[in-house]
Order: sequence, then C-alpha cells, then structure tokens
Amino acid sequence: MQSFSQILLECIDEGLSVLGNEPREAVYQFLKTICSLSHEEIPERVPDFAAGLKKALGGASKVIERVILRKLFEKTGSTFRDAPDTDFSEYVLDARRRYEIIAHRHDDTVDITRSKKGQFSS
Repeated sequence: MQSFSQILLECIDEGLSVLGNEPREAVYQFLKTICSLSHEEIPERVPDFAAGLKKALGGASKVIERVILRKLFEKTGSTFRDAPDTDFSEYVLDARRRYEIIAHRHDDTVDITRSKKGQFSS
C-alpha cells in the first residue's frame, strides 16, 4: 500500500494539472521560492501549502482545493462531503485519519489470513 503522503502528493499533482502543465510547475516554483515549501514537504506542511496556493491563485485556490480533496478522498476509499467552515487542512487530516483506519484494517485482515493458512504463527 502507498503511504498517505504519497497519495496526497499524487492528488495535489492531479489537482494542479487541471491548470495545465506549465501553470502547475509555476505554482510549485512559487511555493518553493516565495513560501519556502518544497514539493516533498507538502504532506507535513498542509496549512502552508493551502496558504501558498491561495497566494498564488487567489480565489481560484478553492476550486483547486476541492479537486484535490475529491481525488484524495476517492483514492483513500472515502467519500468527500463539502462542509461549511471546514478548511483544506482539516479535510486532509480527516482523510489521513480515515486512510489510517482502513490501512490498519487491511493489515489486520492480512495477518488473520496468513495465520489461517499456517504461514505465520503468533
């Protein structure tokens, strides 16, 4: 399974791709030079990413955030529900929490399956 950070970065890439390849790269460059935020740091600095995106795109950042969030929730096995007064960072935390629960259940299922087949013992 992919890590949540990898999935988040993929979704951000896909979300920014709606702008086109060159504008997407321009946003990443803006984040790196103006906001001191590298691509790899985004999963640990989601509030900084959201603030940088707003600086770069203004009101259009909300549209891009929603595209990213829809993809993120889809890839993590959940359904995105738009809630008033919930910001991008809160949604990402919620998606991370849901993903970790699902990933933990998957790990438990794999362990049970292996022990039933006698491949591993406790």
